[in-house]
Amino acid sequence: MHFRLKFLSAAALVTVFPIGCQSHQGKIDALQKQYDDLAAQFHKDCSAEYLKVPPTISQKCTDEDKQVQEAYKRLQNEKAKQ
Repeated sequence: MHFRLKFLSAAALVTVFPIGCQSHQGKIDALQKQYDDLAAQFHKDCSAEYLKVPPTISQKCTDEDKQVQEAYKRLQNEKAKQ
């Protein structure tokens, strides 16, 4: 009986542990995709503004840059939890 309890406990731990890791990795993957999408959109919309001399940055690009920076921080914070 004692052996069976140990076996079931170990089996439950082995089953639950990978689920937690996949969930964390899934969250990192989702944040990475969000960051990549925002950065690509920012680059598409705003790269020309940064190449002007002197640079004239619109409010739209300022807002997009802020969103990219916030997404990067969320991604780094989640990665730090590992």
